Amino acid sequence: MDGDSVPPETPDMFLIALGQNLKEKKGIDAELAAILMTHILKAVTTQNAVAQAKEAILKLAVERATPPKVEAING
Repeated sequence: MDGDSVPPETPDMFLIALGQNLKEKKGIDAELAAILMTHILKAVTTQNAVAQAKEAILKLAVERATPPKVEAING
């Protein structure tokens, strides 16, 4: 090996870069990518990571499915 070699990437570094690339990619849902980064794209996940991700995805879906409230203007 020569002295200019790049140190090997750790799994955590790889997954962080993967998540960032996913969030920045055109046509990708950035909010969903952020949820994946937070809960799934980890070198070491929590035991309930999938359940937490599912909960966050369902919350996002409900927010998106709920139409914005329009307040009536008295006039």
